[in-house]
Amino acid sequence: MPVLLIGTPGVAVAAETGAPPVLDVATLSPVDPVPNYNGVANNAYATSSATGVGGWFTGNDVTLNLSATDDEAVALFRVTIAGSTVNVPAVQNGTRGTAAYVISGDRNSNVSYVAVDAAGNASAARTITVRIDTKVPVAAWPGIANGKVAHSALASAISPTRTDPTPGSGGAAVRDMWIDGVWAYPMPLDLSTLSVGEHTWAVNIGDSAGNGAKYTLTFEITTSIADLRALVQRYVTAGKVSAPNGDRLLALLTEAAGGAAESALVKFGALAAKVTPAGHLRDSLVQDAAYLVEELRGVDHPDVVTGVAVSAGKGMDRYPFRAPGEAVRNNRPKFKILLFGNRPGAFRHEHIPLTMAVIQDLGRANSFDVDVWDYLSPEVSVPGNPFESAERLSQYDALVGVSSVGNDMFSTARPSTDNPAVTVNEQAALQTYIRNGGGFVAIHGATDSMHNWDWYKNLVGGEFDNHGSNAGGIQNTCGGCVVGELVTEDDTHPATRHFAKKMTISDELYNWRGFLPREKVHVLQTLTESTYAGGIGSSAGRIEGPDHPISWCANYDGGRSFTQALLHNWQNTADPIFQLNILEGIKWAAGASSGNCVTHTEMRGLVAAGAADGSVGAGLATVLNGAIDASYNAYLVKDYIEAMEQAKVVRREVKANLPGPDNTPIRERAKELAEWMKVLADDAVILRFLSEPVPAIHRPGDDAVFAAPADGQNVAYQWQVKAPGSADWADVPGQTSFAIAVTAVPELVGSEYRVRASDPTGEIVSRSAVLRVN
Repeated sequence: MPVLLIGTPGVAVAAETGAPPVLDVATLSPVDPVPNYNGVANNAYATSSATGVGGWFTGNDVTLNLSATDDEAVALFRVTIAGSTVNVPAVQNGTRGTAAYVISGDRNSNVSYVAVDAAGNASAARTITVRIDTKVPVAAWPGIANGKVAHSALASAISPTRTDPTPGSGGAAVRDMWIDGVWAYPMPLDLSTLSVGEHTWAVNIGDSAGNGAKYTLTFEITTSIADLRALVQRYVTAGKVSAPNGDRLLALLTEAAGGAAESALVKFGALAAKVTPAGHLRDSLVQDAAYLVEELRGVDHPDVVTGVAVSAGKGMDRYPFRAPGEAVRNNRPKFKILLFGNRPGAFRHEHIPLTMAVIQDLGRANSFDVDVWDYLSPEVSVPGNPFESAERLSQYDALVGVSSVGNDMFSTARPSTDNPAVTVNEQAALQTYIRNGGGFVAIHGATDSMHNWDWYKNLVGGEFDNHGSNAGGIQNTCGGCVVGELVTEDDTHPATRHFAKKMTISDELYNWRGFLPREKVHVLQTLTESTYAGGIGSSAGRIEGPDHPISWCANYDGGRSFTQALLHNWQNTADPIFQLNILEGIKWAAGASSGNCVTHTEMRGLVAAGAADGSVGAGLATVLNGAIDASYNAYLVKDYIEAMEQAKVVRREVKANLPGPDNTPIRERAKELAEWMKVLADDAVILRFLSEPVPAIHRPGDDAVFAAPADGQNVAYQWQVKAPGSADWADVPGQTSFAIAVTAVPELVGSEYRVRASDPTGEIVSRSAVLRVN
């Protein structure tokens, strides 16, 4: 074991009482000046000053700094690592002795140490954990042997292996990925989506200590007639190419294998370009065919130099520890809020202290006062229990639950802090506060709270069910963080108008139980599950499917509620984009800004209230409820055009029949509903044909192809034919692709072809085209 002794032994003093030295707690160096936050241990914030993440050092040498006092003198320190003991002479300064012992090499070891005086008296032993990881994690691609792979060789997507050299911190995870130099979500790669020829696949991987490296694989996709046959069969099985079209393509490949290779492959490429959907399916078939034709014509394709190159990568950043400070007070505050975390015993999210500190910063910068109530920050928390009464809560314009996890967060019978013999109903206090117009902001784990209280679940708009997981190299304080796509669905709200339509995030992505948030709230942001579900080295939990809301707002039970279910990852809290998101969400919830958060549920409630007090007649109520329900049902299936049209009916009827100041609230909400649905409709994927069948004259025996690709949500196709002289259309069996190919023969002359396209929003039929044969 390499050892460096620092200092020189002192001179022992003869007079000795026999008492052992008093051993101090050792420290390790080098020290990063900014403590790294590692979460909570024993109801206290846990930090480390190591150079890496999570208490790991990423340099080769770590110094164990030892000190003790004795009634006379400390002679030495005895250090034991992995069963090997070394005596380290002490540097004496009066009754105090110090020493420094350098530990080298990668390890995760418990180090035992004692202090010994000149008479041989030894102190009680102490231990300290020394973690050193200097080696970067490793990526490899065993699925691509020798850097070459046949186009159809792998029936499913593959991933690189990720390992961290032993002994190491582990947790090797893909943090970034690039295909041919273009950044991509870290998902397994289906090699059939690539064209024939040279490609690069690069990954940036990190480990739990914060080490990182970039590995770039250069490889070659090869092809053959057999590969093309396997690809066509795979596409037919997957429903990407219709069986009849697949049979035509396979027949041409049989012809090519039988001797007429060049002409058959040219025909194959031409047909594939017409009957396969645009994108990698079409590109793979067309380009592979062209490549094989070039080979037959003697075109020389250069050799690809394959292999793996290693370069500097980027591991995770250290989490700089910050706790909330004293209450924020402004000279002329615009409003006042209360931040609160979870109660003792509930799961504690690591982002809480930083999120609270950042919101305090926002309060100082934007002139609103901020109180804190959190058991791990008692020195800066408001005294007592602010939820003991609606009167105490009434001083706040908004309450902010910062991952306030726990079914015991709000009790109906909690002992009062003023008089424990008396219980208070915190749930009643919160309800009264909201019903009096208060605001509530739920951040991340605040949706994982009060699972046994329906009113609260409706207040925050969603009930946490589960989340995914990932390796430690993504984020040491967020084991569930994955890289995915965030979509801003409604960018008209102040909290979201600064977001790009789509952006990449790394966070813990919640899944919901009981009800989908969209059913009850005004959705602002969603997740694209296809960008992370099944990701390399990660899991997504029980996912939601094509509709995954993650941020929303609502006018609820007289108050206002804003929810951002992201922000477990401290780096998002530190990001100005999300800081503005939280700032504007707080301002809206506090009533300090306006924003459209109407819901269909709210509109139903307003109509019901009007019917109850007589302001909305029975006939009008029936009309309004019918239109609201129709708009809502269309909204749920993302038929936003229909949802908008029905919302316009609501607005028109309310405006025409409910004048006067007393009806201002229902008129405003009806207007907002129509505007909200228009926002969605303007950006909707509408079922429509991108092109339609075109008549053409064909030679006998040629393939006549009619195509009508449509845009929509999971579009389904069914081709129809009308025989010459007939008035009836009949479905063509098996023709369920956007294109149909028929053989131009005299008996089909005059036949008409059209396609019916459908998706969850409805059905459309293309114009027809007549088959003509010259």
